[in-house]
Amino acid sequence: MTQISSPIICRPHVAEFGRGIAWLTEGFGYFQKDALAWIGVTILWFVIILALAFIPLLGGLANAVLTPVFIAGLMLGCRARAQGGEFQVAHLFAGFSKNTGQLIVLGLLYLAGMIAIVILMMILIIFGAGGMGVVEKLHTGDISALTNNLMFMLLICLVVAALYVPLLMAFWFAPALVILRNADAVDAVKLSFNGCLMNIMPFILYGIVGLVLSIMAIITMGFGLLVLVPVVTASIYVAYQDIYPDK
Repeated sequence: MTQISSPIICRPHVAEFGRGIAWLTEGFGYFQKDALAWIGVTILWFVIILALAFIPLLGGLANAVLTPVFIAGLMLGCRARAQGGEFQVAHLFAGFSKNTGQLIVLGLLYLAGMIAIVILMMILIIFGAGGMGVVEKLHTGDISALTNNLMFMLLICLVVAALYVPLLMAFWFAPALVILRNADAVDAVKLSFNGCLMNIMPFILYGIVGLVLSIMAIITMGFGLLVLVPVVTASIYVAYQDIYPDK
């Protein structure tokens, strides 16, 4: 296992607003060049996720911990293609050959963040619903309880989103920074969050277009995910190059 030698820390750059769309369009360009390999990667990744799902509790934990390793490997594949090389299905596992320990630490940090959000959500549901008397009103047939319940669940969703978005920002570029810049896990999380925060405007555009594409992918009975997943994955590398350009 190759360990980190000397961290290379860089200051995030600010990308233009329109790059929010360009990240996706250029990500599609990466997919087009190696469509069969990307589809193979996506199918294999889905199979791994499904296989882990059959392992009670530990499977879900393993999936969360290993995801940064898989993403990091695909970042190496994107860099290989950008430098004139070839993107291969084997790149899905390339993260197991470099800085694996720090990538696993990333997965553990992400898992800890998700667990904290879930615990907070459960606390809000239990104590919030009790404080509002939602359960009692539902039992007594109070019609207003339904409205209260819907409003309460909406509030919970907003709170969870407000917590999850910063978590996502902290880990969006972290695997790329660990595998491509030799940053340690904690520095990668900080750099990723700062990079996303400094580029919040192009990311808003990116998110809106990405949401539309996600809906379209789901409408196609999920087959569109065979394209969307590679495009989004490659777009991470494209955005990474914008925000953390090589010297």
